[in-house]
Amino acid sequence: MRSTQTVLGLAIDESGIAAAALRARAGRHEIRRCGRFVFRDKLTPENAEELGRQFKQFLRTNHFTAKQAAVGIPAQWIVAKEITVPPAKADSLSGLLHIQAERAFSLNAGDLVFDYCGRLSSAESSHIFLLATRRQLTDQILALAAAAGLRVVSVTVSALTLNEALSPETAECRYGLYARPGYCEFWSRANGRLRSIQHVSTPGDAATLAATIQRLLVLSSKQGPSSADHVTVYDDCGLSDGTLDRLRDRLAPGITVADGNAELLADGVGAEPPAAEAQSIAAVAVAMGAVGTDRPPVDFLHSRINGKQATGHNRLTVWAGIVAVACLIGLGAVLAGYRSDTASIAYYTEQLELMSEDIAAAREMVDRVSHARSWTSQEPEFLECLRELTLAFPQEPHIWATSLALSDNGVGALVGKAVDKESFYRVLDRIKNNEVFSDVQMVHVRDAGRDSREQEFAVNFIFRGAK
Repeated sequence: MRSTQTVLGLAIDESGIAAAALRARAGRHEIRRCGRFVFRDKLTPENAEELGRQFKQFLRTNHFTAKQAAVGIPAQWIVAKEITVPPAKADSLSGLLHIQAERAFSLNAGDLVFDYCGRLSSAESSHIFLLATRRQLTDQILALAAAAGLRVVSVTVSALTLNEALSPETAECRYGLYARPGYCEFWSRANGRLRSIQHVSTPGDAATLAATIQRLLVLSSKQGPSSADHVTVYDDCGLSDGTLDRLRDRLAPGITVADGNAELLADGVGAEPPAAEAQSIAAVAVAMGAVGTDRPPVDFLHSRINGKQATGHNRLTVWAGIVAVACLIGLGAVLAGYRSDTASIAYYTEQLELMSEDIAAAREMVDRVSHARSWTSQEPEFLECLRELTLAFPQEPHIWATSLALSDNGVGALVGKAVDKESFYRVLDRIKNNEVFSDVQMVHVRDAGRDSREQEFAVNFIFRGAK
């Protein structure tokens, strides 16, 4: 790394861009400037360059001079799935991970950019997190940055840079909460690796945050036991004074709440002059992940799955490669037969055996795609049922579903929990008043048991479809 390096960290979401200029010098990070640029219109392929020119004027007006930028995107813009991979070196797993990524996510692989979070081992199986984002989004970000006169060095996930900045590699489970106006992002980490990450819509008051944290802790506890819950809160929305103290009072005993902003800024980070980091903490973490020799935890711009190819592979390319290699093997076998070259025959036979697993995976992919076509018909009844049930639930985290069963003839069963019976009955009334459902019957609503104050409910119904 150069003796002095300045990077512009950008945390982008649907509302705008939080920016933080970070200077790295002699092992110390200094926040030079912070600010927030609000989008006048939602970012689209059509207005990316125009928003970039507006952002360029914002940078000039606020005296941002750095030309290389590290970009962080919200968890709402990604999909993630935990997988297990066999022992192997990272550089030999690119093809395997690409096939697994295509199988894990239902969208067209050509429309996605993949990367993974976690460490691979050449001695034992590894648990890693596959992540994907839409290629259109990364193209829009690059177009905006180019119009603003910036060179993008990485595209990562803002919440994961906060996770990497402070989470120690301990056996116990740690949780992080990144609070933004109107939503928050929650992740869990155990044994030094990511276990889950999700986007949650919620206002930023203490009471709602406490209810959200308790619900998310209950859901995350299924992924691994924890003797004590430690939650680090990163405030990027300017929570009022005393909010963290009120959170500690409202949460159950044994749940520790730490101020992530204070810990991050105390970890070798100084401000010169004092910066408004209360709404730029994610941008600071994104910039920190781009300086030094360590790469960001995830980088969609330099994917370890897509390799050096700028556009990635799609299913057609994978199949074309398999067919091409098979043709070469067949041609080699024919030529070897004519020349009586038994050594060549043995070599190509061995190659075919090595490819057998990939060919089997490709065939399974074709079966999955064929099955998925039924979900893209003009009348996807199952998706319509999910949509109507989702509309019956409020956005506030007072009631949620834990399981849904739906048979081919439309008979369904919904099970969930609520903080009180009134929330359940409001949702039940909405389902009953929806003409696409009939024979809506409450099976039970009762205490969840033990020390929980939550109510557990079950409802049966018949989905008739919106025809």
